[in-house]
Amino acid sequence: MAHQPTDEIPLMQRLYNKIWLLAALATIFFFVVYLGWAMIDIAAVPSG
Repeated sequence: MAHQPTDEIPLMQRLYNKIWLLAALATIFFFVVYLGWAMIDIAAVPSG
Protein backbone atom coordinates (compact mmCIF):
# COMPACT_ATOMS: atom_id res chain seq x y z
CA MET A 1 0.00 0.00 0.00
CA ALA A 2 1.32 3.45 -0.92
CA HIS A 3 2.18 6.07 1.67
CA GLN A 4 -0.64 8.55 2.19
CA PRO A 5 0.43 12.10 1.17
CA THR A 6 -2.13 13.58 3.57
CA ASP A 7 0.11 12.81 6.59
CA GLU A 8 1.16 16.01 8.32
CA ILE A 9 4.89 16.70 8.52
CA PRO A 10 6.01 16.86 12.17
CA LEU A 11 6.84 20.29 13.59
CA MET A 12 10.52 19.56 14.24
CA GLN A 13 10.99 18.19 10.71
CA ARG A 14 9.49 21.38 9.25
CA LEU A 15 11.87 23.41 11.43
CA TYR A 16 14.91 21.37 10.36
CA ASN A 17 13.96 21.88 6.71
CA LYS A 18 14.27 25.67 7.09
CA ILE A 19 18.07 25.87 7.11
CA TRP A 20 18.30 29.68 6.86
CA LEU A 21 15.93 30.12 9.80
CA LEU A 22 18.10 27.77 11.85
CA ALA A 23 21.23 29.67 10.82
CA ALA A 24 19.67 32.99 11.83
CA LEU A 25 18.48 31.60 15.17
CA ALA A 26 21.93 30.15 15.91
CA THR A 27 23.61 33.46 15.07
CA ILE A 28 21.22 35.41 17.29
CA PHE A 29 21.59 32.87 20.11
CA PHE A 30 25.39 32.99 20.12
CA PHE A 31 25.42 36.78 19.80
CA VAL A 32 23.17 37.12 22.86
CA VAL A 33 25.13 34.52 24.87
CA TYR A 34 28.54 36.02 24.13
CA LEU A 35 27.27 39.57 24.67
CA GLY A 36 25.84 38.54 28.03
CA TRP A 37 29.07 36.76 28.92
CA ALA A 38 31.06 39.89 28.03
CA MET A 39 28.81 42.11 30.14
CA ILE A 40 29.23 39.78 33.14
CA ASP A 41 33.02 39.82 32.65
CA ILE A 42 33.08 43.62 32.41
CA ALA A 43 30.91 43.97 35.52
CA ALA A 44 33.23 41.60 37.43
CA VAL A 45 36.31 43.81 36.91
CA PRO A 46 36.92 45.88 40.03
CA SER A 47 36.96 49.61 39.44
CA GLY A 48 40.05 51.33 40.29
